[in-house]
Amino acid sequence: MEQHTYDNESVQELLDWAKKMVETNNYPTERFKINKCTTIIDGKHYLETLIAMISRNWENPTFHPTIEQLWEFREKWENREAHK
Repeated sequence: MEQHTYDNESVQELLDWAKKMVETNNYPTERFKINKCTTIIDGKHYLETLIAMISRNWENPTFHPTIEQLWEFREKWENREAHK
């Protein structure tokens, strides 16, 4: 798994990517399994929730796992899109 940084530039790029997904309706509309413990059942709500949490709390290390969760989703989604 790729090592990520939590600087402003990296986090803002990730948030911009997620916001664009919501704006263009390019998110899972059916169940989407990220890993053995996480299955998304509402892609729009999932992204909007993570965007809100990360936007307000990205500097707090307590929320770094939430940022990682969005990175993991992004990697999984982009790999899925690449293999269509």
